[in-house]
Amino acid sequence: MIDLGYFHYIPLVAVTIILIVCYAIFAIPVQVFLNRNPKKFNFKYLFIYSFVSFLVWYIFAITNNADDVFSVFGNATIYFYSITFAAIFWFWDSVFLQIKSNKEKV
Repeated sequence: MIDLGYFHYIPLVAVTIILIVCYAIFAIPVQVFLNRNPKKFNFKYLFIYSFVSFLVWYIFAITNNADDVFSVFGNATIYFYSITFAAIFWFWDSVFLQIKSNKEKV
């Protein structure tokens, strides 16, 4: 039987699913666009991923609190998460996906 104490994980799971969908909508097209000319660990790509990541977090934040859309900019957490997620996505792209695309070209 499920203990009622486990229900506090439901919001975490819901937010995770929503963010994965947001990243699938925004970041995957950017990744496909950037992988036309793959360059490993390019800081320009990191900047682009950071911008898209910030855009996703901003859209997520204003959909949850549409009353004050500018208060998001004062919160340091959104910057931390945006840069962290962008760095993870950039690292993933540089190490794993570009190796695959380089093998396909040969």
